[in-house]
Amino acid sequence: MDYIQRIKHQALEFWQSRDRAQKIKIIVSTIIVVSVLSAIIYLISRPKYVPLYSDLDIKDAGEIVKKLDDNKIPYRLEDGGKTILVDPEQKYKTRLMLAQEGLPKGGSMGFDEIFNKTRLGTTDWERQIQYNQALQGELTKAIEKMEAVESARIYIVQQEKTLFIEPDSSYEPSAAVFLELKPGFEMTKEEVMGIINLITYSVKNMKPENVTVVDQYGRTLSNIALSPEEDSQELINNQLVIQKNFQNQLQASVQSLLEQIFGPGNIAVRVNAQLNFDKKTVQSKLFTPINEETGEGIVRSIQELKEHFSGTGAVPGGTPGVDANIPGYAQIQTGDSEQQRSEVIKNFDINEIHENLTVAQGAVNKLTVSVVVNRELNDSEKDSIAFMVGNAIGYDPERDQISIEGMEFKNDMAKLFADELARQQREKERLRYFKIIGIALTAILVFIVTRTIVNRRKIKLEEEKLAQEMLAMQQAAATTMQEEAIEVQDSGAYDKIEKHARRQPEDVAKVLKTWLSED
Repeated sequence: MDYIQRIKHQALEFWQSRDRAQKIKIIVSTIIVVSVLSAIIYLISRPKYVPLYSDLDIKDAGEIVKKLDDNKIPYRLEDGGKTILVDPEQKYKTRLMLAQEGLPKGGSMGFDEIFNKTRLGTTDWERQIQYNQALQGELTKAIEKMEAVESARIYIVQQEKTLFIEPDSSYEPSAAVFLELKPGFEMTKEEVMGIINLITYSVKNMKPENVTVVDQYGRTLSNIALSPEEDSQELINNQLVIQKNFQNQLQASVQSLLEQIFGPGNIAVRVNAQLNFDKKTVQSKLFTPINEETGEGIVRSIQELKEHFSGTGAVPGGTPGVDANIPGYAQIQTGDSEQQRSEVIKNFDINEIHENLTVAQGAVNKLTVSVVVNRELNDSEKDSIAFMVGNAIGYDPERDQISIEGMEFKNDMAKLFADELARQQREKERLRYFKIIGIALTAILVFIVTRTIVNRRKIKLEEEKLAQEMLAMQQAAATTMQEEAIEVQDSGAYDKIEKHARRQPEDVAKVLKTWLSED
C-alpha cells in the first residue's frame, strides 16, 4: 500500500512540476499511443472472413443473407452483394445449414452440376433434356460475364432424337436469349453479334437468323444487329466521311499554297470531289502469236514421216501423154529402182494471256475547285493561279474544272472577331497579372505569419527559461533562509537576476504576475 502511495505521490509531483506546454505534449502523446495500440489490437483480434459463396445470383444472395440474419451469423458482403464472407470456423457448418434449406438454388446449372446428378436408369429423352439444360447453363454463365449484362436466360429448342423416327433434315434449331442489363448500360451491335455467334457455334446446325435476343425493356436487339439496312447506312456514312476528308485535304493544300502568296485571310477555297466507290473487276483474255514475223505460236506437237524404197523390179517408164497411155502391147522394162518421201506436221498453240484487274474504290470521277482572291485579278494572274492550283490537286483537263475570281472581301465580321479575340487576350493577360500579384501577396502573408509565429515561439521559450531560472533562485533562496546562512557564492546568481531585470524588466514583471496569480 505504501508502495502504491509513493508511486502516486511521485506521479503527482512529476505532473505538477511540468509546465502547460509539457502537459499538453504528454496528453497528446498518451492519446496517440493508446489509439495506435487499440488499432493494432483490433486488427490482430478481428476475425478473418473467408468466402462462403462467390458469384451468387441476386435472389440466392438475398435468401442466404436472410437466413444468416435469422441465425445471427456474422457475415460481410463484397462484389456488389454477389460474394458472402463468413468466419472460417463457421464456413462449413453454415454451408451444411444452408444446404438443408436448399440454398443456393443457382440460376444456371452447367455440365458439371447436371452430370454429377446423373442416376442409373436415365432414359435417352432425359439425357437429351439434361444436355440441353447444361448447354443453356454454360452459355448463360458465359453471357453473364459481359460487363453490361446483369443476368441472362437462354432457351434452346432442338429436334428430338429417337431411334425409330428419321430426323427431319429441313428442321433448324432456334434459340431465345433474355438479357437483364445493368442500370446505365446499353448493348452495342458488336456485343449482340458476339452473343449470337456464341450460340450459333455452340449449337449444331444453328443459324444466326434463328437466334433472338431480347432485353428487359422488350427490345429485340438481334433485329438491330442483323439488319442489312444498318450495314448499308454505315457503309454510306463511311463513304461520305472519306469523301469529306479528301475534299478537306485538297482544300487545305490549296489554301496554304495561296496564303503564302497573298497572305492569310485573303484567300477563299472550296473543293468539291466526286469519288467512285463502285467495286469493279475486269477480266480480259488476249490471244497473240509468239512470233509476230512468222505468225507462228508455241509448238504444241510435231509429226515427221520419212519413207525410203530401193530394189529390183519394174521401172516406171514411157512417154507422158494420152497417146502413150493407150492400151497396147507395151514392153515392160526391168531394173533397179529407188523412191523417197518425207512429211512433217506441226501443231501450234496460240499465246493466251489472262488478266484480272480489280479497280480500287474511291477513284476520282471529277474535281471542281473554286478560288476567290481578295483583290482584282487580270487574265494572266488568273491563268497563273489556275496553273498552280492544277498542279497542287493533280488537274485533269478532261475531267476537272478550276474557277479563279478576284474581288474584295467584306471583312467586317472578321475584324469584329479579331477585336473580340484581342479583347479576350488582354483580359487573359490582366487576369494573369492579378494572379501573379495574388500569389506574391499570399507568399508575403505566409512569410509574415510564419515569422510572427517563430518570434512568438522564441519569446515563449525565453519566458519559460526565465521562469525556470527564477524558480531555481526562489528554491535556492528558501534553502538559504532555512539554513540562516547566506553564502558569498550566491551573490553571482542575484547579480545575474538583477542584470536580467534591468535589461528586460517587462519579462520579469510577467513572471512575478504569474507567481502572484498562482498564489
